[in-house]
Amino acid sequence: MLIKKYILCLLLLVLMANSTYAQTETDSPPQTHEKLYQIELIIFARTESNPQEYWPHDLKLGYPENLYSLNPQGNTPEGFLPVPTNERLLAPQAATLARSGSYTLLYHQAWRQMIYGRKTNLAISGGKTVGDHQELEGSIALSVGQYLKIQTNLWLTQFAVAGTNITETWPELPQLPNSGFSDTQKNSDFLIKRIVKISQERSMRSNEIHYIDHPLLGIIIKIVPYDPGNAKPNS
Repeated sequence: MLIKKYILCLLLLVLMANSTYAQTETDSPPQTHEKLYQIELIIFARTESNPQEYWPHDLKLGYPENLYSLNPQGNTPEGFLPVPTNERLLAPQAATLARSGSYTLLYHQAWRQMIYGRKTNLAISGGKTVGDHQELEGSIALSVGQYLKIQTNLWLTQFAVAGTNITETWPELPQLPNSGFSDTQKNSDFLIKRIVKISQERSMRSNEIHYIDHPLLGIIIKIVPYDPGNAKPNS
């Protein structure tokens, strides 16, 4: 009888311990990956494409609300810090693209910022300037949960000189908010020959190089945690 009581008490103690452990696990806050990161982004265009490729014309082009600029003189995100050229991690990849005759480097920037669970929308532009627009325009959104996430809202515009016979109709290019240009302002010297939009979402791991492919555009991005106490990012 005493042995049975002893076993029963032992079982109760084990159950109570498991219950306490489970409660502790439930009450503990979820792990967060919100922190300071170094982000490096390369966007390039392919100089050759299939001329028979069909590109949709019913595009919806626009900038999201709460848009920040990577221009230090603009509306920069909290904690934004430009990365010196000699500290960029993807410089070899950018140099290879720039030397290649098959690709045109449109954008290469590196910066440090806090990435949160909520999206941070960043304006992106690059390539040749035509009037009050550039070949590459749009935005990206960065956030972090279990994984880092990037959402692209980018469009590549091919311009033609006024007077060129263009039979296709394309949407008007939106103006960057607070750019000083009016949405109705148009450049009479150039026409739009083609617009291609890349809208994708990608989950990523830090410290890895990720590539987003497209028939006309390519995106290379690397995000690494950054410790201000160290001279270099934790790559």
